[in-house]
Amino acid sequence: MRWLIWVVFALAMVLWTAVVFVGTQLLGWAAGLLSSGQDAAAVTQAVQHFPWPAWLVLWVDPAWLQQLAAALTQSWAWLTAVLPAFATIAGWLVPLAWVAWAVVAFGLLALAVVLHVVSGRLGRQWGSLAASVRGPHGR
Repeated sequence: MRWLIWVVFALAMVLWTAVVFVGTQLLGWAAGLLSSGQDAAAVTQAVQHFPWPAWLVLWVDPAWLQQLAAALTQSWAWLTAVLPAFATIAGWLVPLAWVAWAVVAFGLLALAVVLHVVSGRLGRQWGSLAASVRGPHGR
């Protein structure tokens, strides 16, 4: 039972680390892209001329895809206008994300240690209970 606790802990830590790593990379990428001052008209043209995959057009209404493209271009225009200082904000958001990673990692470690101790105590109690039920002959 104890090995299962630590395997689950290790898998949770790998998953949590991957999520934070990818999130910080995307945050840095978005900050660089927004601070580069990409022209909203160029983004609008690129999104409007984006060739939607044939399988997607079969499953999703093309009118909805056009609305999605319009929403993306409006969002991009808003982001480039409202968040020109996003690159400087990302400079402290990335370390903050790793601090949050450490807090969650410590919490997961504490939970694993508590479960390890509890499983050890329950195992001893269940073992003594099983021995008393079996009786002196061990059957």
